[in-house]
Amino acid sequence: MAARILVAVLFCFTAISIADQTGLSRIAIVPVFVDAAQNYDTQELVSAAEEVFVQSGRFEIVDASSHAEYQGDPGGQTIRLQSMAADLGINMFMLLDVSSPYRSAAFGESDSLFTGRNTSVDVTGRFYTSEGSLLGSVRENMNSRSLHASTTVDMENLALHGVVTVAQRSLNEIVPYEFSFTVTGGPEYEIPFGFDSGIDKGKVFSVVALSSGIPRSAEEYRQLGSHGIIQITDCTANSGRGRLIAGELVEGARVTAVENSTPGIITLSYAVLPTEVVPGENLTGDEAETSRLVNQAEFTGGTCKWGLSLTGTLFSAVVSRMSSIGIRGEMGTRLPLSSPDLALRAGIGFEACYLNQNTRADSISSSANTATIAGTASVNLEWMFSSRFGLQVGCTGRLGSSADSWNVTDWMGYSREALPGELYYAEVKQPPISFSAGLSYMIY
Repeated sequence: MAARILVAVLFCFTAISIADQTGLSRIAIVPVFVDAAQNYDTQELVSAAEEVFVQSGRFEIVDASSHAEYQGDPGGQTIRLQSMAADLGINMFMLLDVSSPYRSAAFGESDSLFTGRNTSVDVTGRFYTSEGSLLGSVRENMNSRSLHASTTVDMENLALHGVVTVAQRSLNEIVPYEFSFTVTGGPEYEIPFGFDSGIDKGKVFSVVALSSGIPRSAEEYRQLGSHGIIQITDCTANSGRGRLIAGELVEGARVTAVENSTPGIITLSYAVLPTEVVPGENLTGDEAETSRLVNQAEFTGGTCKWGLSLTGTLFSAVVSRMSSIGIRGEMGTRLPLSSPDLALRAGIGFEACYLNQNTRADSISSSANTATIAGTASVNLEWMFSSRFGLQVGCTGRLGSSADSWNVTDWMGYSREALPGELYYAEVKQPPISFSAGLSYMIY
């Protein structure tokens, strides 16, 4: 008998030890709404939220439904939460509130006699610590529009979708993932956590050094300066590797990483476009030249992770007697050359441009205008000389339409195509390549 008791005690201690080693936060989902009309299956809604937290790999679900304080007076909510946390070992609560559906009429447009119906449900998740302190709340309004007033709306699916959305948002907005590790290796750093702990390839984390007391050496001072943004580049079940996007990590430093949204980068640059033109008829001197150097200012915003890259650019160009404005969008990749300082960005995309030039005829009451489109391919070298500021140089190639058809308005108010003798530039060809340089700023 004594031997059996000893084995049971050892088993309990082993189970507790294993649970402690998982490092997962224990969360309980507590519904706080009253559904007198039985529009929803409360357990289904709770289970939907639990599944989101389980799939994240960061939480262990605690079923608190059998606890005496699971339901009670909202006025004593703090004491109820503290009691459940103490008895069941809960670290965090999600209080789930789903409103009763409310409906409104949706009238047809113009002279239509059509009348439909809008059905809305509010889903709110309020998150509390084990002490009953509010961490924050997330709310979603779910709508369903029916084409006929007699159409039946599936309230269960509407509410389920809202619950899942609230739970997914809370993972980033209320309880971003956090872990600590000791800096080893580089430029790719070893991380003793993997997707079993909620880490996925491509995720981005803000990193800051942990202090263990007063530094006792110059090296410990350097370690306390560890900070930056790190992206997971590889991941297994129990380990991973990350590469810096910005900042500096010192070998041996103990750091904490907190999940971050995707960092971005904005760039203000100057571009030069060697452009071939066909001058208008009867022009002489400088105005009859067939090549022009167009000056262009560009404002670009893009993602700053390693791998898939998205950028968008607004630009404006000027040359003698002509100006233009346009947009460019590209998709490609951003590769580390010497992370985090040096990166190569390559992409392909499209460009649309609106051009406007002065006219030479008194009979025309407006400037001549036209538009062009082009496919683009670009390569840019990015160098960050500080944690946020950097320099960027690059080139962009184009293949697209020429500006060879210009619209004008004559003195009688009629719009027509301009004649070559009325223009300074009868045709403006797409520059096959342009070169740019500018200053960039990283946002995180």
